[in-house]
Amino acid sequence: MSDLLKIRPTSKGLAGFFFIPLSILYGAAVRLRLFAYSLGFPRAQKTAGVKVISVGNITAGGTGKTPVVVMVVKMLGGKVAVVSRGYGRTSKEPVQIVSDGNKLLAEYPEAGDEAMVTAGELKGTPVICSPNRNLGIGKAVKLGAKTVVLDDAFSHLSAHRDKNILLTDALDPFGGKRLLPAGTLREPLSSIARADCVVITRANFVSDELLNAIREEIIGYAKKDVPLFLCDVEPANLTAPDGSFLPLSSLMGKNVALLSGLGSPVQFAESVKKLGATVARHFVFADHHRYNETEIRDAANLVPDGEILLTTRKDLVRVPDALKNRFHILSVEARVRDEKKFLDWLTS
Repeated sequence: MSDLLKIRPTSKGLAGFFFIPLSILYGAAVRLRLFAYSLGFPRAQKTAGVKVISVGNITAGGTGKTPVVVMVVKMLGGKVAVVSRGYGRTSKEPVQIVSDGNKLLAEYPEAGDEAMVTAGELKGTPVICSPNRNLGIGKAVKLGAKTVVLDDAFSHLSAHRDKNILLTDALDPFGGKRLLPAGTLREPLSSIARADCVVITRANFVSDELLNAIREEIIGYAKKDVPLFLCDVEPANLTAPDGSFLPLSSLMGKNVALLSGLGSPVQFAESVKKLGATVARHFVFADHHRYNETEIRDAANLVPDGEILLTTRKDLVRVPDALKNRFHILSVEARVRDEKKFLDWLTS
């Protein structure tokens, strides 16, 4: 049962100091790479006949990317495709079509959990996995896409993008201001200057005072007059084990047991609490953890009768099929606060 107690820390705290020498080496390599790209070596590849919008971040871990990608695609409408790296997938194909827009063509773990969730949320939208985003974009064009949304590609500099959206998580906006592994920054904060737009996600989880402080910090690094938006990530619907939809209010006053392997498990728990439920226990695994039957049965055996066993859509993908019917599922959605202004920027 030890795995049930593992949690991915959102902050490395004092332990991060021990990794500072490694962070210095990592930072030197990152800065050298960024400098080479700034000189055009290699030059970002542009694919003709398609508009490319990148959504990504400069911190490791969850920032609400998948809900934001889904939101962006729905707002754009038309012939849009999603291209993702496909983190955690077992398929070795250089380009994998998870969905062609008509039907699913892959399953988990052949395709990664996030790609499966995206394909499930975006019926009619091609979803493609490729570590080489340019190959993925090319496949999307062959499937008829006029716009491609790149999922988690802020640091993937070899692919040209027409719009570069940077996500900043309000719960951990600057990665402790330390590069990996001492902190959670993939790139130095100066990389914020590459963003054409900054979206502060999970804005509904922090105070206005903190949001203002985050905004001011971002402005100090960003290009002049870069648009900045606040985005809430909120529960969208609740699904019962039999597949029927329940009102979110049905969790009010209930005791729930949570199971999650997410980049931000605390946010999941807080979302459930905001719905009026009491979180009696939370089985926390590493982000993208692939559950086995023993882990699920062990967790379920600790949940007393009358307590709801609840997980996320992303987690359910990773639960063995035979045990999926044990769970209620909470799905979330992203909502940008100034929707019209954001849409105008997206389509300009």
